[in-house]
Amino acid sequence: MLNFFLFTFLYSYIFFRGCNVCSCCTVGSYHLCGKGAINGTIGIFQNGGWAEYCKVPGVLVYKIPDSMTLKQAALTEPLSCLAHGWERVGPILIGSKILVTGAGIIGNLWSSVLHHSGHRDVIVCEPVAARREINKKLDTGFQCIGPADIKRMKTNDIDFGVDVCIDCSGNGPAIEESIDLLKPGGKLCMFGVAAPDVKIRISPFDMYKRELTIVGVMINRFGFSKALKLIEAMGDRYLDYERLGIQVYSLKDYKDGLALLDKGNISKLVFKIASDLK
Repeated sequence: MLNFFLFTFLYSYIFFRGCNVCSCCTVGSYHLCGKGAINGTIGIFQNGGWAEYCKVPGVLVYKIPDSMTLKQAALTEPLSCLAHGWERVGPILIGSKILVTGAGIIGNLWSSVLHHSGHRDVIVCEPVAARREINKKLDTGFQCIGPADIKRMKTNDIDFGVDVCIDCSGNGPAIEESIDLLKPGGKLCMFGVAAPDVKIRISPFDMYKRELTIVGVMINRFGFSKALKLIEAMGDRYLDYERLGIQVYSLKDYKDGLALLDKGNISKLVFKIASDLK
C-alpha cells in the first residue's frame, strides 16, 4: 500500500531515525539517539540526498495534504524543529516581551509563528541590514533592530529586559548578552546551532537568584505531523516566499543562489528540480 501511494501522492520525509534500543529511543527521544538521529541523516551522513531516486524507510514518510503547495511543503523540516522548540520553551504567556536574535530564515519563521500565535511585543535583533529589511517584509509590526540599538535601549532604561529570548544566531557573544537581558524568571531557548568550540560565560549565582531557565533544542521530535498542521494554519499570510526572503533557483544556477545567500540578500535558497513547482 505504501509503495502505491508513493506513486500517486506527494510526500515529505524525515531524514533521520533512532536505533530504537538505546535509553533515549526507548523513552521517545529518538532525536537524541547517539547511534542514529542526526548521525544517520540521509543526504549528509548517509548517501541518497542528491540521488535521482532515494529509498526511504516508510515510517519516515508523511503525506503532503492536497491543499498544500510544494513551496509550503519545503518548509516542513524547519517548522518541525520550531514545533519542537515551541514545546521546549513553552508556555510563552500572551503579553510576554520576547527577543529573537538572528533574522535568517529561522528567525523569520520564529517571527511568523510568534505573530500567528498572538504575540505582539517582540523585538528581532539582527546585525546585517539586508536581513533586517527582509524581516520587516513579514509585516508583523515587530521591531527589527541591530545590536547597538539593543544596547542603547538598555542604557536608556535600566529596567529594560525580556521574558523570553529565542536565539537563532548560535553566536556566543549574542547569547551572553541575551542572558543579561532576561528578566527574573526569564527563559532562553537555544535554537541556533553554535559551532562546537563556542563557549559562553554564565553566573550560576545569577541563574539561581533570577530563576532563569535555559533550554536547548535539537532538531525535532515527532514534529513533522505538527509542522504540516502548522503550515495549513499559517498559509500564505506567513509562508509567502517573497516575504520570508526565500529565492527559488534552478540547480544549474546554484552558484548565483549561494552567493546571494552568503551576502545575506536572501534568507533561504530552494532548488527547483521539477518544472511545475508551485
